[in-house]
Amino acid sequence: MEIVQLVEEGDTLVGRSRCSATHTGHWQGRAPTGRRFEDVDEVYFFTFENGRIAAAWGVEDTLDRLRQLAIADGP
Repeated sequence: MEIVQLVEEGDTLVGRSRCSATHTGHWQGRAPTGRRFEDVDEVYFFTFENGRIAAAWGVEDTLDRLRQLAIADGP
């Protein structure tokens, strides 16, 4: 994971990152391919209470990841 940007406001932290890895284990019901994906965008929002994460929500560019691994369904 490469942190691209962090923004804090009140009790919320937003992090934008790029994820790169090699597909070596089962993921979303798919067998390992041994292929690598690079720089997949992710954004996560974390809400803190008493210094601990109380809630998290995020989005990832899963289609880009699947395309790079050559396992995307559809066009």
